[in-house]
Amino acid sequence: MIKKVTLIILLLISFDSNSQTEIKINLVSALALIPNIGLEVQLNEKFGYQLDTSASFWDSIDNNPFQFVQIFNELRYYPKKYNRSLFLGFHVGYGMFNIKNPKLLTSIVDTQFKPDGSYQIGRNTYYGLTIGKKIKLKHEKLGLEFFLGGGSSQSNYQYYNEKGNRIYGNINNKIDFNKSGEELIYRGGVMLIYKL
Repeated sequence: MIKKVTLIILLLISFDSNSQTEIKINLVSALALIPNIGLEVQLNEKFGYQLDTSASFWDSIDNNPFQFVQIFNELRYYPKKYNRSLFLGFHVGYGMFNIKNPKLLTSIVDTQFKPDGSYQIGRNTYYGLTIGKKIKLKHEKLGLEFFLGGGSSQSNYQYYNEKGNRIYGNINNKIDFNKSGEELIYRGGVMLIYKL
């Protein structure tokens, strides 16, 4: 508890009185009808904090589940003191998903464990880095942000068949959750920025 209070006090002290707040929307994910919005607050001349989320609550074109929510907390470092364009971000994220296995994956992997029509429900945690660049537009309050992020994605999930019955990877060992971990690129796009 004392550590949390100390961290909050340090963050409040580090805020610059002329700090800038930006609201953002990812134009690339918007084309796929998956909203990804963010809010970045300037902490001082070299650091910023961003909270962003993306979500899909719909089924795919062939009525297969394609539902997920992701939330990322990111501390951003701007190497050039008076030019907040290039940045490196350190993020931690959390996600939930309900997604059907793609037909391509089910044809490659042993169908005993991933039969056609099966789907996964689970949770993810993310730890990684983001690199990006901001570009100012002619309107003083607008800008673009190009970014790409990746790192470690750790998942706990359960498999279900098309009838909703649970599928176990090992029939003799009915574990609560399957687990997987990968290092990959899992976020990116072009954000439209509006400065408050």
